[in-house]
Amino acid sequence: MRTPTQEEQKILIRQWDVTGPLLEKIRREALQGKEYNWKEVDTLLSLGDHLDLPPRTSEGIVEMQRIFMKAHPRLREKDSSK
Repeated sequence: MRTPTQEEQKILIRQWDVTGPLLEKIRREALQGKEYNWKEVDTLLSLGDHLDLPPRTSEGIVEMQRIFMKAHPRLREKDSSK
C-alpha cells in the first residue's frame, strides 16, 4: 500500500470531517433504540469478577506515571540525578 500524497490526505481529512459525525449519529441512534437488557449488562459487569489477576498494589495513575518515567529517557536522567 502506498502512502497517499499530501493532496490525497487533505481529501481524506475533508471526507472524515463529514463522514465521522454521520457515523457517530448512526451509532448513537442505534444505541438509543436498543432495548435495555439487564442480563447483558450483568454479564458485562461480571467480567471483572472472573479475571484471574493479582490484586492491585497501586492506583492506576501512579502506575501510569511510573511507566511514563521509565519510557522517557530525559526524565529518567533528571530523576536519577536527585
